[in-house]
Amino acid sequence: MLNHFVAQQVTKIRPLPEALLKRISDATCQVTLPKKTMLLKQGAICDRIYFIENGLARSFYVHGNEEITTWIMKENDMVISLRSFFTQTPSLESIELLENSRLEYLNYSDLQEIYNEYYESNIIGRLLTEYYYALSEERTYSLRVQNSKERYESLLKAQPNLVKRVPLKYIASYLSMAPETLSRLRAKTREFSKNLSSAA
Repeated sequence: MLNHFVAQQVTKIRPLPEALLKRISDATCQVTLPKKTMLLKQGAICDRIYFIENGLARSFYVHGNEEITTWIMKENDMVISLRSFFTQTPSLESIELLENSRLEYLNYSDLQEIYNEYYESNIIGRLLTEYYYALSEERTYSLRVQNSKERYESLLKAQPNLVKRVPLKYIASYLSMAPETLSRLRAKTREFSKNLSSAA
């Protein structure tokens, strides 16, 4: 029986040999950490790949006195600084927990050993990389092509509960807009929903 969240998750991507699943499970560490814990600080090398079983995290850059939120991760998401992890160089971003969270992680060295020991693990790695690359391309499109209203509506459609869980200033930064703009959009959306309910 798989007693680790990560091992359970990878079986949803692709069926794997029991020996590989046991190897992944044995290498996986479980942690429960409080809100505001820094999983990674800018300038440090990312040597762990986290998976969120329960909780919320954000990654961000610091530019001058401003924090720019780049990603928001929730349950079942992978948490990693891709460039830092795969090149083992200092990270350009920081990663912080926004809620008390339960996570599992694999160390860089353990993951490399698993890649070397089991061919099938490389397939999982490739599929995960493809998935997050596609998400990155969608985000790039949203930031470059969509206006503020469209970006907010896209987020509501894709992840409606996220807006309720994440502080407004981080959502605004993630959507590349001023907090005041986001407040106006939220007010308009609530008013529109209220009018629809009244008309029904």
